[in-house]
Order: sequence, then structure tokens, then C-alpha cells
Amino acid sequence: MWLMLDEIIKNPSSMIKYKFIMRVIGAYGLIQVFAQDIGIPSGCDQARFMHKIYVQIIVFTSVAFAVTDDFLQSFLGTMLYFFLKYTLSSNVTNDVCFPTKIQIDKCGDDQS
Repeated sequence: MWLMLDEIIKNPSSMIKYKFIMRVIGAYGLIQVFAQDIGIPSGCDQARFMHKIYVQIIVFTSVAFAVTDDFLQSFLGTMLYFFLKYTLSSNVTNDVCFPTKIQIDKCGDDQS
């Protein structure tokens, strides 16, 4: 199932199916965000599934890959996102997805 690096180098066409899968997952991620933006709520199990960090890493990387067609850039962008969220921000998050400037300024003030 898993490809070895030397196999990929010898036969880059073997990556076509993996690129296809990443683009499909990436398309799902874009559709999910669009659906939320126009007010279509997510299913309960769907939301629980998407909140697993490993699923987020795969979906975020796949969405970026669908746009950049470069796995390394996509993966590094995903890692940058998680670094900023969990390390730089110490996992202190806003209460809403689209905070106002006042909410951004107050973010983390009530944390002890």
C-alpha cells in the first residue's frame, strides 16, 4: 500500500492516485467551508469527525494541495497553522470564528 521513496522517484506516475485522493479530500474541505458560509449546518457526526486533529491535518493539507499542487508547501502551510494555534497562541482561541477587533483584543483575557 505505502510507496517507497525510490519507487516514487523511479515511477512518478504511481503518485497519480494519491494526488487524486488528496484533490478529492481538498474539494470536500472547500465544499464544507462554502456550505457553512451559506448557512448549511454540518451533521453532528461530521462535525465530531472534523474536530479530530489527524483529520484536520489531512484535510487542511489536501485543501492546500488542491490549490498549490505542491505537497511540501501544503504540508508546511498546515504545520504553520498548527504552530501558530497551539504554540504561539498557547491554544487560547476566540469564542467565534469571525471575531471583531474588540473580541480579538480581549481574546485570552479571561484565561488564568
